[in-house]
Amino acid sequence: MGLVSGTSFYLIDAKFTKQKGCGTFDIAGYWRRQYRGKQEDEGWYLLTNVGSLKEAIDTFKCRSGIEAMFIE
Repeated sequence: MGLVSGTSFYLIDAKFTKQKGCGTFDIAGYWRRQYRGKQEDEGWYLLTNVGSLKEAIDTFKCRSGIEAMFIE
């Protein structure tokens, strides 16, 4: 889908299916640019319904932080 460092996208009502019968969702793609000499190894592809790229990224960051607190 062309995701490279420093880019992002948000696709609305994309058909996403593994089996017949699945509906449409929004797809967010985000790969943080190099910052202070650090580069992420890969970007994020998020299947979402929140309505915007910023909301999808903010929600996922929050969720990731919460999950990290429960890892043993």
